[in-house]
Amino acid sequence: MAYVQVLGKNLYFEEIVNDKPPLLLIHGAGQDTLSWRFNLDVLSDMFHVYVLDLPGHGKSELAAQGALDDYNDFIPFVAGFMEALSVPHYALMCHSFAGGLALHLALKYPERVSELVLIDGTGCPSKAWGGDEFKIVAINPVDWLEVNFRLICGPETPVDRANEIAHDVRRCCAPEVATGDIAAFAKTDLREHLGKMRTPILLLHGEHDWSIPPGLGQETYDLYGGPKIFKLLPSVGHFPHTEQPEMFNSTFLEGWQELKQLSEI
Repeated sequence: MAYVQVLGKNLYFEEIVNDKPPLLLIHGAGQDTLSWRFNLDVLSDMFHVYVLDLPGHGKSELAAQGALDDYNDFIPFVAGFMEALSVPHYALMCHSFAGGLALHLALKYPERVSELVLIDGTGCPSKAWGGDEFKIVAINPVDWLEVNFRLICGPETPVDRANEIAHDVRRCCAPEVATGDIAAFAKTDLREHLGKMRTPILLLHGEHDWSIPPGLGQETYDLYGGPKIFKLLPSVGHFPHTEQPEMFNSTFLEGWQELKQLSEI
């Protein structure tokens, strides 16, 4: 078990060390490093992999100010984490709410973020989550997310796998932390900034995700100004990397090669 201090707090991380380019993985709302368990073997063939528990998630300490509910409060922890490990330039692969965090990081530190991979992420989540939906989630976020996690898996996802995903939110964080994740996500609208961004981006989106519909991933792709690839993953919902990892891993490898070729043109 590895920890590093950032802003006076212990953040838990896992690392697969090699001489390949660095890739930082950041989990979705109410999750932690375990959400990447089916992807690490494939990713470590291509990258020096870092996997982080955000503050208050999994084995990481809560931030001094408590549960975070704004991406601007998450950014110093993520950027500080990579600084503490002396990694100045890295790719980001982020799921769901962390996709917004990845975009914010690339906007703030374009010289640090080499590529972006968004899994069921978007730059305009407030179009789906900016109304009364969040008020409903906030009543009992852990219970709501546990039920929701099952419902937003795809139709071909094994029941046992969907149950594992749903269990994560009860295991990984306190209710106020899960609420903060959703709050940060729900108020984000980066549409006016996406066209100015130049960091190469790969967007991977589950066909049956009604929580963050594929149309929001497509809109992010359409507005984005840099090299970009969008791939729709069939028969999966909001957690393609966990629901159907073999299909996800192969689609990622294909999309990554296409993005690298596009970036070199």
